[in-house]
Amino acid sequence: MEAVNAEEAFVAVAREDDRSHTCLEAALRERRREARRIRLARVPDRFVAGEESALVHWLSGGEAKPTFKPPRPFERGVNGRPTLVQNVETLANLALVARHGAGWFREIGLEEEPGSVLATVRGAVRRPGVVEVALGTPLRALVDLCGGLSEPSRAVLIGGYFGTWIPAEGNLDLPLAQAALGSVGASLGARTIAVLPRRTCGLSETARIVRYLAGESAGQCGPCVFGLPAVADALDALVGGGSRVGGALSRLDRLAPQIVRRGACAHPDGTLRLVASALAVFADEIDEHLAGRCTGSADAPLLPTASGNGEWR
Repeated sequence: MEAVNAEEAFVAVAREDDRSHTCLEAALRERRREARRIRLARVPDRFVAGEESALVHWLSGGEAKPTFKPPRPFERGVNGRPTLVQNVETLANLALVARHGAGWFREIGLEEEPGSVLATVRGAVRRPGVVEVALGTPLRALVDLCGGLSEPSRAVLIGGYFGTWIPAEGNLDLPLAQAALGSVGASLGARTIAVLPRRTCGLSETARIVRYLAGESAGQCGPCVFGLPAVADALDALVGGGSRVGGALSRLDRLAPQIVRRGACAHPDGTLRLVASALAVFADEIDEHLAGRCTGSADAPLLPTASGNGEWR
């Protein structure tokens, strides 16, 4: 707070995350002097509520919905005052750099991308969870830290629900670094990684996620209100298979340019990024669906949504 001459700080926690709220309250009680200037804010548990302008709007007494920019929060934020919005991992790293120095921080990671990353891993690994690894660590090594593959993998989702599907074959030695991931059109994004089993239909998983994302719209921009449900409908038709597949693909081609870069936030853009990668990586599955078949099993869904088995982004 002193570094940016801030008078007050907010720590935002999802409203339903009682465990984190309890832990943070205990931490603030240990730091009584700073606690008077730090407030815990329980934010609605919606996908768009964590976007920086939505968070600022909520803290200012409005709804947790993104607002058009400019102004950016650092220009006019909470209650009209300049506001710095950062995630906890960034602030934790800054504190460690301030304590130990830049040289210490650069001892791990890559020369051009130093430091570590907290990655949330789930799917076809033996021990799902959160793992800290140096930037540049191969994806295969991250999987090994999670106990290795629990079964053969078809694809990997990098960066969460606004992320990118990449084929597992040929990419498990890819370094977890922005430059390397960018070469295959991916990004670390939300630092969440899902390893898709070969027996699971990637199209079905993507269709279910997109339906969830369409329902998480702030409901204030046309690309989200009308565009994302239409995309979800087209994906459902694609998953349904048969003669509907060709029409669904044509609809997705028409919808994409009408949606991207037209909203107040990145919600529609991130969703379309996920869809585009799914259509590319699971092209062989599209052919199966066109023939009325699916190579996936009827097991429970792999990737969670708020309406399913717990939210994960």
